[in-house]
Amino acid sequence: MAEPWFLALWPGPQTRDALVRETRGALPPAARAVHPADLHLTLVFLGELDAARLSCAEAVAAAVFAPPFQLEIDRIGQFARARVLWCGPSRTPEVLAALVRGLQSGLERCGIPFDRRPYRPHLTLARKVSNHEGHALSGTVAWSVRELVLAYGVPGSKPRYRIHRRWPLSTSSGPPVLS
Repeated sequence: MAEPWFLALWPGPQTRDALVRETRGALPPAARAVHPADLHLTLVFLGELDAARLSCAEAVAAAVFAPPFQLEIDRIGQFARARVLWCGPSRTPEVLAALVRGLQSGLERCGIPFDRRPYRPHLTLARKVSNHEGHALSGTVAWSVRELVLAYGVPGSKPRYRIHRRWPLSTSSGPPVLS
């Protein structure tokens, strides 16, 4: 079975531990919590990729420019239909939105379809959650985003996700663009 691929932001150990501490009390008892090592913020879901599309996705990720930035994780919410509990920023930084647009633009040229709904940055905390009210976290988790990763899922394993490649974000200034 081919594994699903995605481009994402992956928190380092300190940020991940802070996210776990800040969100622990929000998880309902019956929820199926995500393994802490699997916490990530998906930028673009790629699905299954053949070798040519994987190579093209790697080239797109390597070519996208984005400066490092701060992400403030300050909310808990739920996607009711999917029964997913998440945490994320109450405000999407423009650099993050532009990074996603740049990736989507490049992936479109690769023939890789992606979700065209408005981007809603979040980290999935738990699945099988019913009737959870969204609210602000008691404390904000400040995340210094410094890299982009290409990852894939391994069904049936814990943790479920594996990082395939990493690209540092550029320290140059300016809006992200695809070069």
